[in-house]
Amino acid sequence: MKKIILLLVIILFISCEKDEGESYSKDLIGNWDGFKTNYVYTIISSISQTVNNPYEAGTGSLILSSAEEATLQYMYLYSINGVQQISISDKPFGITTEETHYRLKIYDYGDFGTYSQLTKYISDAGENYEGELEFSLIGSELTVTSGALYHISLNDSITVIGTLSPAQTSVNAGSETELGNVDWTFDTFEWNFNIKDDNSFTQTIITIDSGTIERSGTWEATSDEITFHYSNSSDTYAYSVSGSGLVLEFNKDLCVSNPDECLPLYELEYGMESGSLEQVVQIKTTHFSK
Repeated sequence: MKKIILLLVIILFISCEKDEGESYSKDLIGNWDGFKTNYVYTIISSISQTVNNPYEAGTGSLILSSAEEATLQYMYLYSINGVQQISISDKPFGITTEETHYRLKIYDYGDFGTYSQLTKYISDAGENYEGELEFSLIGSELTVTSGALYHISLNDSITVIGTLSPAQTSVNAGSETELGNVDWTFDTFEWNFNIKDDNSFTQTIITIDSGTIERSGTWEATSDEITFHYSNSSDTYAYSVSGSGLVLEFNKDLCVSNPDECLPLYELEYGMESGSLEQVVQIKTTHFSK
C-alpha cells in the first residue's frame, strides 16, 4: 500500500512539473497578423526641467504649398559646434509611418549664412528640395516669412511660410516621464507570426517598400512573457492573449549599449541640460488578430 501511495505521489509530482513548465496560454498557438503598433517614449532626468517634445504637435504650423502641400507641426531645435539646427515635420519624430511625410531642416551657420532642405518621404525613399528661407528665431519660436525650396533634379519648387514653436513637457527629477504616445495602423506593412505547438515559429514581414523579410526559430513562454529565438539573437515580449487577439509589448532602452554617445544626442533633441538625461525608453506595443 505504501508503495502505491509513493508511486501516486511521484506521478503527481511529475505531472505538476509538466504543468509548471507549460504555464503559457495555449491560445498563443496559431497564425497571427499584426494590424497596429503603439509607440510610447519615456525619459528619466536627473534634474527637473522643461524639455522639447518632438512627439507632440507644437503651437502654430508651417505651411507647404506649390509642388507639394502639407502642414508641419512637429519640431525640435538644438545648437552644436556653433550651428543652429531646426527640424520640423508633419509627423511625430521617431515614429514609423507608411504615409507620405515631410521633414524640413534649417541650418543657421551665423556669419556664413543659412541653408534649408525639405525631404519628401515616400515609403522608404526620399526626394529633396533645397534652398534658403527667410526666417527668424526668437527663443524657440520659428517664423518663416518667405522663400522657396527647389527639387534637385525636377523643375519643381515648394514655398514655406508660417510660425511654429515646439511642444514642451515638464519633467521631474528621478521620475519617469512619458513624452509621446502615438498609434500606427498598418496599411501596406504586414507583420505575421505563425506560432506552432512544437515550439517553433515563422515570421514574415512585408516592409513599407514591399520588401519581404522571413525569419524562423524556436520560442518559449511563461504566463506573461514570450521569447523568440532566432539564429543569432532573441527577443522577449510581454504578452496578453485571448482566443482571437494577441498583444506583444517590447521595451527597449535606446541607449543601454552606448550611453556616453547616445544620451547626449537625445539631450540635444529634447533640449535638455547636458548630462541630465539618464534613460530614454521606447515601448512598442503591437496588436495581432488570428
